[in-house]
Amino acid sequence: MNLKRKEEIQMNNKIQIRKGTVKRLLSYITKNYKKQFICVFICIIFSSIAQVAGSLFLQILIDDYITPLLGQENPVYTGLLGAIGIMVIIYLVGMLTSYLYNRLMAVVSQGVLKDIRDEMFAKMEALPIRYFDTHTHGDIMSHYTNDTD
Repeated sequence: MNLKRKEEIQMNNKIQIRKGTVKRLLSYITKNYKKQFICVFICIIFSSIAQVAGSLFLQILIDDYITPLLGQENPVYTGLLGAIGIMVIIYLVGMLTSYLYNRLMAVVSQGVLKDIRDEMFAKMEALPIRYFDTHTHGDIMSHYTNDTD
């Protein structure tokens, strides 16, 4: 077998492992944190929309409100203040949804880690004593901390 073919096989195995890992992680998330995950997804969409809307509204604010006021001798700022109020609301929605999805993802990720570690502990309790005699305490603890993260 040539070297290029071996590299392709190794790459396909890595892709399959990653797909399987992602599926397994999503199963943990959807099993216990389905509502939070849906809420996170919705918040990400609203946050993205708010960021885009804020950028687009800035152009409208400058072109339609600020530039016409520059040429006036006695400008009236009521329209500009209303537009700035709308812009503040857009940015507040973006901030709140970003905060909410970051907060929820912290809860979901820590909960999934706890679930994985609990499952690992239950499986390790069923292992024979010989396993613990042949593996160091550091290796076992490394599985619980570094490998799960």
